[in-house]
Amino acid sequence: MHTGSTVSVSNPNPLRPARDPRERLRLTTAARRVRAIGNKHSTMLIHTSVNTVIHNSFREPLQNLLEGIGDLLHAEDADLHLELESLWESECARVPASAFGRKIVSYAALRESLEDVARDCRVILDNASSKVRLDYENGPVVAIAVGGNTLSRGLTLEGLSVSYFVRSVSAYDTLLQMGRWFGYRTGYEDLPRVWLTKELREWFRHLATVEHEIRQDIDVYMTEDKTPRTFAVRMRTHPTLRVTAAAKMKVFTHAASSYGGQRIQTRYFDLSRDVLLENQRVFKSLISDVVESDAKPDHSASGNRFLWRGVSYESVVEFLDSYSFHEASTQCDSRLLTEYIQKRVANRALHTWNVAIVGKVASNDSAATFEVVPGVRAGCVVRSRLTDSDPVDIKTLMSRRDAAIDLDTSGVEGELTEGKIVQLRKQQSPATGLLVLYVIDKDSQPKTTSAPEERPKDGSESPGDLRSALEAPEHVIGVGLVFPEPIGSDSEVEWDYISADLSRIQIEESDLDEQELVEF
Repeated sequence: MHTGSTVSVSNPNPLRPARDPRERLRLTTAARRVRAIGNKHSTMLIHTSVNTVIHNSFREPLQNLLEGIGDLLHAEDADLHLELESLWESECARVPASAFGRKIVSYAALRESLEDVARDCRVILDNASSKVRLDYENGPVVAIAVGGNTLSRGLTLEGLSVSYFVRSVSAYDTLLQMGRWFGYRTGYEDLPRVWLTKELREWFRHLATVEHEIRQDIDVYMTEDKTPRTFAVRMRTHPTLRVTAAAKMKVFTHAASSYGGQRIQTRYFDLSRDVLLENQRVFKSLISDVVESDAKPDHSASGNRFLWRGVSYESVVEFLDSYSFHEASTQCDSRLLTEYIQKRVANRALHTWNVAIVGKVASNDSAATFEVVPGVRAGCVVRSRLTDSDPVDIKTLMSRRDAAIDLDTSGVEGELTEGKIVQLRKQQSPATGLLVLYVIDKDSQPKTTSAPEERPKDGSESPGDLRSALEAPEHVIGVGLVFPEPIGSDSEVEWDYISADLSRIQIEESDLDEQELVEF
């Protein structure tokens, strides 16, 4: 995925061939022809505006570029092939084919198909005034599709491989339609490329969070005696995006949020030296207070892991108040977290906490360690960053094993799932919170292996992740929190959520006995 500032599109100016998104279409199409699997069509999307005049302005420069590249390929231009080969090799390194069980296609293998792909490629303007539209019914299509709403609503872009869109939107539902342009990947999961603005990328990240939270609310229907009539699914709002058009939002109400039963972790980080050193200071201060308090050290924690039980909630609140969370970590809001804890404390829960430090066992003398306080030296964990992420994004900090560090899991059969951890916490620590702290090695490097069985077991890296060295000026302090599910009613904190207004819904009581219900 490529991001940048919004670009001018009123006068399109083709880039040098090997740097142009359109060359990815040719290379990807040629590689897919070599693989001979999956969808036989190949499409590139260009979406910059809903204005048909702007669409029309793309036709001539795109057509000229296609013809120019076709001539160079036909002439076996050596400089062009050197540039394309370099581009192809760098793209293959960005997303390894082996991560998806696919074979690497060499440039030599796809080179033979490049001229045919250039000859087959067509520029299609698909909008309300178009006479020629995309048609996938009559044989394999290779097309650069330029358009607006007709491309975002209802039309499937077959074999979508390259997407280039910069159009601003104002509503969730419009943005979700644009999410279809991330590509249909069967057989070429490693090959699609997306160009979009930094703003759009942030919006899609926000929508991914919204979807995750909606799914969490829907899970309530399966685990508790709730229905959509009695519990309305909440949707997080955004300062600049509307959820949908105003006409569709006539019956809604503002909702609150809760951390009950959730696992929270820092994912995004500010790598400024001053911020990192201050977070180290508040981390050391917390552990110093814990060691000097009446909290009981639990020596059953294996490896380079420390655990103290019975830590006062005041120490945890003070730490959360002082730690600098990155603003992109929307769930990690100091004010909301401390407000929630204090409300639970008023309801006779979360008075005490278990505090853990999870470190990596040093396998050699050069492994990085960090002295927290005298007698407590933590092994630094490795968490590389997603390449080109801004802010710095490590994706996953906390493993399921870490979330159960204060629980007795000896009786668990099979895999330790999230559901099993929730049940164990209900049984063993129903009113105690868990704070898990990490020292992330400032020199963290990405794993070089791509075989599934050799990837990290802690979930910190997954197939398709494109990662780079962390390159922080100081070690980074990561934070994870596990909140027990509430007993009875939960405390809520005011966040910007909306939900359907159920105040006027009348629940009809069934006059049928269960024995009278007939399945048909």
